[in-house]
Amino acid sequence: MFKRNWLGLGGIRSDEGFSVKYGHRTIFYTDERGTFQIGYEDGLIFPNSLRLIEPLRPVAETDKMLIVERILSALEWASN
Repeated sequence: MFKRNWLGLGGIRSDEGFSVKYGHRTIFYTDERGTFQIGYEDGLIFPNSLRLIEPLRPVAETDKMLIVERILSALEWASN
């Protein structure tokens, strides 16, 4: 389940322990592993651009698939 603050603004929080926030041409995803950044423009995300920014290091392919799925589900929830 997802939720936002009472005004419906700000990031999207999941009861699974992650959050998704919009940036300029970017979406930020945060969970217990850190904060990730992925390219986002005109309603499209760019999975190849996914990277861990805090701490800076590459993302394993298995983690990348899970993160992209979670981001997509949060964006779908937000659009409804």
